[in-house]
Amino acid sequence: MSGAAQGVGLVKEVTPRFEGWNLVPLAGVPLVGRMFVGRYNGISDTWRDSAGILRTVLDNDSQKVTRAAQNYRNAERPG
Repeated sequence: MSGAAQGVGLVKEVTPRFEGWNLVPLAGVPLVGRMFVGRYNGISDTWRDSAGILRTVLDNDSQKVTRAAQNYRNAERPG
């Protein structure tokens, strides 16, 4: 679980976001392009927040997640 938590943390850190320095190619783009940037950044922020929550769960509650997965496996077995 700690490896998965590290992977999720890495994804959180490298999630792209448009900032002032990388908007230079869009300097001539009309307002529609800027609205796209706003929506893209909103999605990016949501992804970063979700990855942060998932990493916290994997770091702090990995035993609970493992037990829950085992319970689901046991419930699916015919018996």
